[in-house]
Amino acid sequence: MSRKTPPATCVGELILPVDAFLELRAFHDELISLARTIDPATPPTLKARKAEQSRRRALAKVFRLWAEQMDRSLKAIRPA
Repeated sequence: MSRKTPPATCVGELILPVDAFLELRAFHDELISLARTIDPATPPTLKARKAEQSRRRALAKVFRLWAEQMDRSLKAIRPA
């Protein structure tokens, strides 16, 4: 009869292959880059209409919030 080692239980942690972790980190960085492109810290030289600017800010906020959520998740993940 073969003996199986019981799976390691890590409460509150997720073990992930290093490649997958690095891919998620790259995706996180891409989200931040997209948010900066959509709504840069310095306004563009050509003034956008207020409605367009508002939509861009809202979209950038979505990307930033998504990136922040991913960042919290990535901090909880331990590469295997």
